[in-house]
Amino acid sequence: MKKIRIAVTAFLLCLAWTAAAIASSVTATGQGATERDALHAAMREAIEQSVGVLVDSKTYVENYRVIHDRIYTHSEGYIAGYDVLRSEYRNGYYEVTIRADVREQLLNTDLMSHLQKKAVIRANMQDPRIGVIIVDGNGEEYPSVENSIITGLHKNGFSRIVDLTQIEASVKHRIANAIFDGDYGLEAIGSHFNVDYLVTGYLDLNTNGIPLIEDYPFVGSLNNVVVNLSVRMLNANTGEIVYAGSADGQAFNLGAKAMQEALKKATTPIVKELSQSAIKKAANPEQHVTILVTNNRLGSMSDAYARISSIPGVSGVYTRTKQAGVMQIDVDYHGTAYDLAQALERDGITIREMTSEYIRI
Repeated sequence: MKKIRIAVTAFLLCLAWTAAAIASSVTATGQGATERDALHAAMREAIEQSVGVLVDSKTYVENYRVIHDRIYTHSEGYIAGYDVLRSEYRNGYYEVTIRADVREQLLNTDLMSHLQKKAVIRANMQDPRIGVIIVDGNGEEYPSVENSIITGLHKNGFSRIVDLTQIEASVKHRIANAIFDGDYGLEAIGSHFNVDYLVTGYLDLNTNGIPLIEDYPFVGSLNNVVVNLSVRMLNANTGEIVYAGSADGQAFNLGAKAMQEALKKATTPIVKELSQSAIKKAANPEQHVTILVTNNRLGSMSDAYARISSIPGVSGVYTRTKQAGVMQIDVDYHGTAYDLAQALERDGITIREMTSEYIRI
């Protein structure tokens, strides 16, 4: 067990070191029948150079086809920007040399296998329970959007998705409104709905129907649908926002197809960003853990500060509030909440309850 934990820790440290480099500059040359083909070939070459740094030779050989499929499919998405250093046409083909900024963090995340992601999530986030709620201004739910988000989270190694279908629409609407209005004090979310993280989405819809042929109303009408999807991922125990973003989608089509297309256009980028933010959160070896001290078990605020600061691995202690005998302390710790709980127990402090980012003593 100890060997496995050491291996996972080493992997996390390696991943964190890699993720620290948001983009690296790479010079690469590509050839093609057209200048654009040569440019794309240069982009793929730049990414392949980065892959050589990010993965070992054994992993590269075992996953050669998968890696190359991803490079060919998503090459432009991995490039943050580029400068054309040289472009020539000779002997019937184009040759382009570029200096490209490769998004190594994004590339590294995509190259991780599903099992690697699950290992990181278990080690750093204790395999958290996640609930997804998507509603519009009328409280109407959108299962298709929820399912897309759930699928994206599953692909990135999050396996414990809590079924929230039994919650009344009015309750979901109230939760979504409260979070987007800045009311993060919904203390009952974590315990009442049994989730560690809550993904909430708010849909703003605008639909205009235009008759296709006025003399033949049975043919149907063209719908112009504009969708704005705003999504947040909230730590239900601490109120921390892991992700916040929005995207627009517009479609002009017959009947319900317009709505489906618009939702897909708005959902696709959100799912990708949300999933990447969640796995980035899991891969961060330094966690922010909230400690609740009950019944003055660590004495005064200064005593509690000194005691927790002395724990190995603690890099920051922030005493927040003390009300009704409960003291809230935020801690920066190089390790998981589970690791911190073990360290506290070794120091003689009894742990009464804990989650992925929350410890009660």
